[in-house]
This record gives sequence, structure tokens and C-alpha cells, in this order.
Amino acid sequence: MIALLIEKIVADKLVPAFDLGSRCKLDEFDTVKRDQLYPQNNRLFTLFHNTVSAKLLVATDFEGFEHTKSFSDMLSSMSTKRAKSICYIEDVTKIGRAHAFEIWRDKTVLFKQVIDNIITTGKCADEQLNSCIIKPYPCLVPLLLNLNEFNVEQAFKIITNGETATPNLVDANNLTQTTLFGNQDTLYTNGSYSSNVAQLTPGLIHQAHGGYILIKIDELINNPDLWFQLKAVIKQGKLDWRSSNQAVQTELKPDPAPIDVKVILLGDRLAISQLAEGDRELTNITNSFIDFPAEFNVTDQNIEKYIGYIKSLITESQLLPLSSSGLTRLLQLSSRWCEHNNYLSLNESKLMTLLSYCHHVASEQKLDMIDRDTLNTVLTLQHEALNSHIRLSNEGIIEKQVILETNGARIGQINGLSVLEIDGHPESFGEPIRITATGHLNGDGDISDVERKAELAGNIHAKSMMIIQGFFTHTFAKPMPLPISANLVFEQSYGEIDGDSAALAGTCALLSVLAQKPIAQHLAVTGAIDQFGTVLAVGGINEKLEGFLRICELNGQTNMGVLIPAANIVNLNLSDKLITAVNDNQLAIYPITHIDQAIELLMDIKAGDLDEDEGIYSIIQKLAEEIDEKLEDDESVFVTKLKQLYARITFKQGRNN
Repeated sequence: MIALLIEKIVADKLVPAFDLGSRCKLDEFDTVKRDQLYPQNNRLFTLFHNTVSAKLLVATDFEGFEHTKSFSDMLSSMSTKRAKSICYIEDVTKIGRAHAFEIWRDKTVLFKQVIDNIITTGKCADEQLNSCIIKPYPCLVPLLLNLNEFNVEQAFKIITNGETATPNLVDANNLTQTTLFGNQDTLYTNGSYSSNVAQLTPGLIHQAHGGYILIKIDELINNPDLWFQLKAVIKQGKLDWRSSNQAVQTELKPDPAPIDVKVILLGDRLAISQLAEGDRELTNITNSFIDFPAEFNVTDQNIEKYIGYIKSLITESQLLPLSSSGLTRLLQLSSRWCEHNNYLSLNESKLMTLLSYCHHVASEQKLDMIDRDTLNTVLTLQHEALNSHIRLSNEGIIEKQVILETNGARIGQINGLSVLEIDGHPESFGEPIRITATGHLNGDGDISDVERKAELAGNIHAKSMMIIQGFFTHTFAKPMPLPISANLVFEQSYGEIDGDSAALAGTCALLSVLAQKPIAQHLAVTGAIDQFGTVLAVGGINEKLEGFLRICELNGQTNMGVLIPAANIVNLNLSDKLITAVNDNQLAIYPITHIDQAIELLMDIKAGDLDEDEGIYSIIQKLAEEIDEKLEDDESVFVTKLKQLYARITFKQGRNN
């Protein structure tokens, strides 16, 4: 047994530790609004808000975060601008003319009172009227004087309401031509169609006049005509009315509606790129791009902000607060969702679902706080409701229908670690897989990937197999090419596989076959490699470790180990059961940086160099040289016999002649 220089990971390193200072309860932190999580975006949005010519902003979107509330929070902290409304008045003395005017939204009630007073008295209070109007319109007073109690309903209309005095933010959803841009309805009376100001139906763009409209880019991709019309509105600052019935010609021709609106487009990077592909002008007319990361980086920002954000979510929904143990557990879960210990999830939907469930469980138990046990209870319920695939996997192991050995040692067989992601299933889970290799040294130099040949592997897996080939070329082809032929198989795998996380395991299995050195089956391996044998980080590390523990428990194995890339230590965020197994010395986790360390752990032999006597590389090299010498001897014997045969044939032919 050789002395191992690789230290195991202790249990304290298996979950992230967050420094909360002297405070530990949620109540001890200040509430933080969504926009405060992105101070750099807040500053840029302030410039966009204050610059009159800036009309279009594109922001990255991610699922589960309330971007509308985030922008609302930003607006609430900025300099106040008076909101505007659009008013239409029809010239009842002329056919087909309707004029548009802008009024202050906070003065719409007073403006209606002025109209009522004009209708009643026939007089206009200039001072009151001027206080309502944004800029003077010389023809306004004559139009108002022609209104009366009979025509006012058809000839006078304020397009947007006067409920808010500050710039409003309209969240536009389920867009159509009518919902976004409005339309001009028609009336069918006495066998003919007619239209008046009352039939002007405002769209969301009119409601956002003087403020903001927020639109999902996916809505515009699905209906590109809306985008090009919206772009024209942004550029021209006005919008023509369209009749709801294009086949009917009406006499009313209202002025284009003045549109002073700032547009916010929300979408992920793919949606933004698709819109840009459809209209190359997008980048040129966009005044600002804002990126909303889906994760909170605790190394760049104070973790107190994130906790204050959690507190604001709980306060908004009137949920029970988190205890100190509950807060610590929630932070661990949030970090696990990000698969990185320096990041915390901002998936508001996922956080609120979990906290809402915990609130009901804690209330039923008459608790005044959500603690760690409450969170674990809900997580267990969620897991049990989703673990049908895990139960089937367990049955396969118990019934020995799936062969996965976790004790003893085998040549050319190794336990790899994979993560299964099933369409329609919201969670992934770890599933160990048996990888086997067969081969010999007097071959043509080809390593055959059975999965690829059977068209059960993706492109990244194919790339990893080429990297394995490159590793063997780099390691052994210095004096001469290594003449190997080998097959590598993922046993009992019937679906498509992809990724490079099995590259380290596959390489070790091939080395085991070529050197005829057995691999310890109580160990499992995950990790990618490069052509020089450096072990690289992989994804799904937590699910892989927990999956191997599950299988070992089913096999009754209590002495097990897992080799992981050292770069993945920052991703470790494991279950209480796995931490207990590490504490009880039932499971060892070895972080490695090079394949040489994996060889030492798996096969109890040093990797060494080609020139050393006891290393696995030198063993394979010597076996290859012995085979070459044997082939040369065989070739020499064959050539001698061929020469003798040729001499006999020549001698016989000479005698016959």
C-alpha cells in the first residue's frame, strides 16, 4: 500500500458558511428593496430617466424575478416628473376633425370641471384652463365653446385616467395590435357606419404616455409587426389611429396621438439576440442596456443586502419571520440552487413558494418563526413528491437488474458519476454509472467510443473522447506511437448522454486495462480532463455525491470514497445525511487536481514517468515494447521462412528447366 498525499475533505467544508456578523435573526436586518440589489443599474436607470432624448432601454430578464417591481422601486426613488394624459376634442362645426391635446394627469379632474362650467355658463376660466394644459393651443377655446350637454359625450374624451400624478409604469402583456396601440371603433346605426371621439379606444401605449411601458421581447418576436410599429412610435413621438374595421371608411380623422413614452424591453440574452437579428437597428436606437444577474454575488456585495431582500419578500407576503437556524438553512439552499458558494439565488418565485409552504407548516405547529426543521420538512415533502425516478433506480439496484459494484477491485471497470435530467421533471438527481473498458496494446491506435457509434452521445461527449485520445498521445507517443485498440462503454445506459464529466473515469478505466491493474470499486470518480491530465471542474457535483451515497447504502457499503475535481470544492453544498456519513468515516471525498492522483487512489500504484520502473505509465510502455519486440521476432522468423520458400521454388524451377 503506497502512502497517499491527498487529504480528504472534512465535513466543515461540505456546506457554505456565511458570515452574518453579530446578527443572526431576520428581524435584526434592514429591509432592502429589489432595486437596491443592483446599485449600478440604479445609477444608469437614473440617467435614462432624466435624459429627455433617451427613449429605449433593453434589460436582461430571468425567470422568477419581479422586474416590474424592481423598476417601480427605481422610479419611486428618482426625481418626480409630472405625468401626462391625452385629450381629444372633436370640432363639431366641421366634419371629420378631432384634435389632440396634452394635459397634466393630476389636473384631469379640474379639466373636466372646466368643461362642465363652459357647457353650463358658456364662459371659460382662462386661469384654471391654462393650469391644466401642458402647452398653449390657440384653437382649444373655440372647440370647448362648441361643446354642450348633448354632444360632450361623443366629442370630448380623456384617453388616460387621472389616478396617478407621477410617471406610471405599464406592464404590457398578451399583446395584440389593439391592446398595444388601441383602435378607432365604429358604430352601425340606421344602415350606415359612423365614428366619433367616444369610439377611440386607447391602447397600453396611450396609458403609458408621459411614463414607462415595459414589454417582454418574446411578445415582439412572436409578432414582429408590433415591434416595427413600436419603433416608429419611439422615433416619431406620435401614433396614428387605425380603424377596427379596415373595410369601413369613416368620416372622423383624429389627429395622431402624441406619445411621449420611455420603452423598457425585457428578455434573456437569446431573446435580445433574436430581436437584433430581425432588426439590425436595435443596437443603434437603444439608449441603454442593463443586465440583471440571476444570482447575488456575496463576494462583491454585502450579504446583509440579500437578507434584507428576503425580509422584504416575507414582509410583503405577511409570512412568519425566519429564525437564526431557518435563515442559515435558507441561505444554504439558495446557494445550492446556484451551484456556487459565493452566489445566492434571486429566483423570487422559488423562494416565495418555499417560504409560503414553510409559513403554513409552522402555523399548523403553532410556531412563531420558520426554523431549520420547518424548512427541512417542506423540502422532504417536495422531494418525496418528485422521487418516482429515484425509486425506480433504487429498485433496479436492489433487484440486481442494474449492476453497480461498490466493493472489491476490477480491471477495466470504474464507477462514474452522472446527473440525470428528465424532460418535464423540475429536478435532476445523481445516478452512478458503470464504465468499462476493454483493449490491447498491439492495435491500430484507436479508442472506440461505443456510445458515439451507437448515436447515443452528444457533441461534448465526443469532444471528451478526443481529449482522452490526446492524453494518451501526449503521455505515450514521445518515443513512438502507442499501438492500442480499446472500447469504452457506459454500461446499461439506454438514453442519450452528453458532457465531459466522465472523461477522467474513462481514462482511468483504459489505463487499468492496458496495465492490467484493478480499480477499487468502493471509489467513484467524476471530473473532466485536458490533454495533459489536469482535472477540470464539472457540474452537478452535489447531486453526484448524494447519488453515490444512495447506491452504496442500498449495497450495504459503509466504506466508500469519491474523487472530485479540487476546483469543485467551492460548489459543495450537501445534505445532512451525506455530512453525517463523512463525520462517521463512512464516506471520504478526495479533491484532486491531476489524473496521477486519481491513479494512485484508484489502483494503489503511482503514475510515475515512462522512465520509472514502478509507475503505471512505465508498465504500459514496457508492455508495449515487449509486444513490439515479439512482433519484430515474429516478423524476422516469417521473413526467413519466406526466403527459404522462395529459394526452394527457384531451385525447383531451375532443375525443371
